[in-house]
Amino acid sequence: MHKIFLPSLCVTLFACASDNEIQIQRRELLTDKTTYDAGIVATGERDTIPIVLQSIGLGGITITDIISSDPDHFVVLPSWATQDSDGDGISDSLNMERGTTDSPTQDILELNFRPNSNGLFRAQITIISNDNTTKEQTEDGKGIWRFAIRGVGQIPCAEVFPQHIDFGSRPAGGYFSEQITIRNCADAPLTISNFRVEGSSSFYGATSTPMYIFAGEEKQADIAWIPGSSNAEIAGLAITINDPNFPEAIQLQGNNCDDSAHNEWDLDGDGWRSCGGDCDDTNENINPSAIEMMNGRDDNCNDDIDEENFEDVDDDGDGYTELDGDCNDSDDEMAPEMEEVVNAMDENCDGFIDNQTEIFDDDGDGFSEREGDCDDDNADINPLIEEIKNGADDNCNGFVDEGSDVFDDDGDGYTELDGDCDDSDPWSWPDGIEDCDSVDNDCDGLIDEDEDDVENGSCGFIVEKENTLTEVPEDGCQTVGSSTNPLWLLPVFGLLALRRRQEQEER
Repeated sequence: MHKIFLPSLCVTLFACASDNEIQIQRRELLTDKTTYDAGIVATGERDTIPIVLQSIGLGGITITDIISSDPDHFVVLPSWATQDSDGDGISDSLNMERGTTDSPTQDILELNFRPNSNGLFRAQITIISNDNTTKEQTEDGKGIWRFAIRGVGQIPCAEVFPQHIDFGSRPAGGYFSEQITIRNCADAPLTISNFRVEGSSSFYGATSTPMYIFAGEEKQADIAWIPGSSNAEIAGLAITINDPNFPEAIQLQGNNCDDSAHNEWDLDGDGWRSCGGDCDDTNENINPSAIEMMNGRDDNCNDDIDEENFEDVDDDGDGYTELDGDCNDSDDEMAPEMEEVVNAMDENCDGFIDNQTEIFDDDGDGFSEREGDCDDDNADINPLIEEIKNGADDNCNGFVDEGSDVFDDDGDGYTELDGDCDDSDPWSWPDGIEDCDSVDNDCDGLIDEDEDDVENGSCGFIVEKENTLTEVPEDGCQTVGSSTNPLWLLPVFGLLALRRRQEQEER
């Protein structure tokens, strides 16, 4: 006996049909957004954006291709394909079971954003499937669905302070640590992958890497030192970071009296250091500025003992006597009005060692110039100060008045004074490109309009759905024929007759 099997289409049709009409299963693919934002990614790096695919029809969805209009910067990762449709051993399609609007079947498409320069990047992603609700289709009758994706490529920016670390005087064999602060001065994430010390094996980065610092954040890192002796040690701390404009290595030093700003080198507190001429740093009455007394010792550290001293005589010939304020009348490079240099000595005899040099904190705000203070005469300017609108670089990061209405905070070329309606969004500026994102991208007071100000006109790149399929019947089916079109139904009735004959013969 010969059995006759109806084509699957017929079964599908009648699974949905009522007594007087024939319907097809609705197959509909959607994404959870129409425009995706990949955010801000550091140039030369990459980030993966998950796209939620949804099947909301009674029939399942089969996706056969996904195409990026900018495959250099927005790469469709092959992980979306899980089935091998042609048997060549390579996955080339994705089958999604049926779902509903309230309970869609979902899968994930991964896109990789790879900016290679500063700037804004856009792409359209086209999905080819058996979606039968789209007006636009391929030549072979497959449905087309599109969505937009955009992202910003940005060169990262790092601020590190202090830029010089002086451990002071420390005994051999001990463990000592200081902290540096690393601040992200842009929106692209910072990645610190390594701390490397050059010039000494006694210093090292004690904080584990990698470190990730996001926009608006700052983190601390510990720098440690285990001195091997009491001798001076100097090294450079190189930080491997994704900021290509990061400055040279941070300078590290310890047990280096000549180049130190630490007061601990003056043990007796008389204003003089042993490396600056104090021949007895345990006695405050013995130093180069002391008056020589008849006491059997070298009070003024000039290598003479109990020599006769006349305070009104200019012994070193620099034009000043002790009575005139010369703090060391045996050294002609030390006298009032002399220029101070870094050497652990008080050249200008004002009671401060190495002031008005790059190693001294002249304004008392906690930072010297070599530590990152860009104006060491103003205590209101240093790396820890909050930036205000005043025409000055308050926090010494190279930017003036950031965060105010005169600064372009989002890097789109416009400030609030220029008409930027959202200076925290790089996709919004006067005359910008209007995206389908529920945002006023061109700052004209309208949202998602096209060039003719048509509402939602910027969303025209998205494939329209068939009007007859806008309302989803409860059974998930769509009418394609009825009793008013009998000629269309003849082939179907013929198949039904064959099926009834087969059933009778089997009985």
